[in-house]
This record gives sequence, C-alpha cells and structure tokens, in this order.
Amino acid sequence: MFARPLERVLEFCSSPKQKLLHFKGFPAARAWKEAALAQTSADAQGELERRHAAAARAVSLVFMLTLALAAAALFVAPRVRLNADRVTAASLLIVILFLGLGSVYFRRTRFSAMRLRDIAALRGVGGLLDTLQSTTVYVALIGGLIAVLGFVFTLLTGDGTNMLYPGIIAAAVLLYSYPRRAAWSAVVRALAQEDGDPAPAAKGTTV
Repeated sequence: MFARPLERVLEFCSSPKQKLLHFKGFPAARAWKEAALAQTSADAQGELERRHAAAARAVSLVFMLTLALAAAALFVAPRVRLNADRVTAASLLIVILFLGLGSVYFRRTRFSAMRLRDIAALRGVGGLLDTLQSTTVYVALIGGLIAVLGFVFTLLTGDGTNMLYPGIIAAAVLLYSYPRRAAWSAVVRALAQEDGDPAPAAKGTTV
C-alpha cells in the first residue's frame, strides 16, 4: 500500500531537481558557496602575483646579463682573441639565429590553445600558472644563452661590435618572453568562469 508513494519520495529525494531546490532553499548554503568561491579566487590571485613576480624577475636578470655581456665585449674582445676560423664563427651565428627562432616556436607550442585547455582541465589554476611561469623562464634562458654565444662570437672575431646582432636577437627574445600580468589574469579569469577559452588570452600574454 505504501510501497509506491515511498518509491516516489525516494526518487524525488535523489533527483537533481530536488538537490537544486534543497540548495537554493538555504541562504546559508549559498553564502557558503560564495565564500568558498571568493577564497578560491583570492588564493589564485595570490599565486598569480607570486609566480608573475618570479617570472618577471628572471627575465629582468637575464636582460641585465645581456647588457653586461654587450658592454664587456667592447673592452674584452679587442684584447682577448680566440684562434678560430671563419667557418666556426659563421656556424655560431647560425646557432644563434636558430635559437632565436626556436624560442618563438617553443613558446607558441607551450601556449597553444589545446595544450592550455588540457592543463586547465587536468591541473587547474595552479598548473596553468606553473606552465606560464616555467615557459617564461625557459624562453628567457634561451635569450641569455644567445647573449653568451654572442659574447663568444666577439672573442672569436676579435671585434666587440660583432655583439650587436646577437645582442639585438637576445633582447628581442627577452622582450617577447616578458610576462604581462593583465594577460595572466585574463587566463585565470577565463578558467574561473568555466565558460571562457584561456587560449586567446595566452596569445596576448606575451608571457
């Protein structure tokens, strides 16, 4: 006699509609959810600030190293010349150019739409920010390597002015990799809203 009404009550209690009504019926539950979302957003913002500052500091340090090597080349190269043929010096320039182009390809690959979407889905905001920071540091280190190789090139040729082109390439790579906080924030907001695509923001991250 009571079996069918009881089954209907149990079915209603386990239905998504009932759960929705139950949740919406309690202001305290809504307030708790809003507070949890606010806390999550605050934590994400704090991590964003920390990782962005670390990435920007790394790029700035490498840029200072590049300037120091460029200045040192003008004084050291005329006085210290390594015995090397032109083929070796030319090969070094090719390596520098390859590294410059490779840094652009590497960054675009790491910040591709599909890859960022997968990272956001699997690792959340923390994983996304970790990718932004690590990629920025890697590209900056490539720029630093270009500057070091440019300094070696000036020693091979004995002409400090030959640091000009490698220095320009290194500076371009560093400027390309410098992180923009607004772009990083756009990535985090797109993830938090769950209906945005982080890829367009990442392209503008000139991260």
